[in-house]
Amino acid sequence: MGKPKVLGLAETERLALDRGFRFGEKHCFRMRCRAVLLKSEGLSSVAIGAQTEMSHVSVNAWVKRFKSEGIE
Repeated sequence: MGKPKVLGLAETERLALDRGFRFGEKHCFRMRCRAVLLKSEGLSSVAIGAQTEMSHVSVNAWVKRFKSEGIE
């Protein structure tokens, strides 16, 4: 198994995701922010899924969506 890909984030993106994780109104939005933040720290999608109770497929989908659409 290869090394997990690390998602590079700008400081403004990291801060926005951290605010979303800490203060987001909906639980699902907070978990999505957390998944992207954990991916930026180099965790595998499987490990992130175990922490957030998402499948690794969902983690990958949210990371891909964040890359294309941003935090909104």
